[in-house]
Amino acid sequence: MTRNTLATLAVFSTALTVMTPGAWSAGGEEKWIEHSQTPKGDVHFFDSSRTETDQDLRRAWNRIRYKSSVMGASSYQSLLEIDCAEQSVRQLQGTFFSDKHWKKPAMATDKKAKRKRQIKAGSPEERLSKILCDR
Repeated sequence: MTRNTLATLAVFSTALTVMTPGAWSAGGEEKWIEHSQTPKGDVHFFDSSRTETDQDLRRAWNRIRYKSSVMGASSYQSLLEIDCAEQSVRQLQGTFFSDKHWKKPAMATDKKAKRKRQIKAGSPEERLSKILCDR
C-alpha cells in the first residue's frame, strides 16, 4: 500500500469511530448500538454481535441506562426473546446495576424467564423488534 492509502485508511477509521460513539465496547467484541430513548431520558441499547435467530424468534441482549435511578439502580441488562410473528416479547434474564456502565451488579441476576407480553406501540421493544425482525 502507498503512504497516501494508509493515511486515508487511518483517517477513515478514526472518523468512523468518532461518528459512532458507544457502538463498540472497549474490547471490540460486543457491539452495543443505541436503538431508543424514552421521553424520560432512559437510553436503550442492544448488542448486535450476540443476536440469535430461530425461525420467528429473535434473542438479543438489551441494556438500559436510566436518566434517574430506579430503586437504586442506574442501569439494567436483560436477555430478551422477541417473537416477530406474534409481536410479543419475553425477558429470559435480567440484572440491575448500581452504576451507569453495567459493571457493579446491584443484586443477583434474575434467571427466571418471564411471561410473554404484547409489544406496545411506540415502546423501545417495538423499535428493537423492527430492527431485529426486519433483518
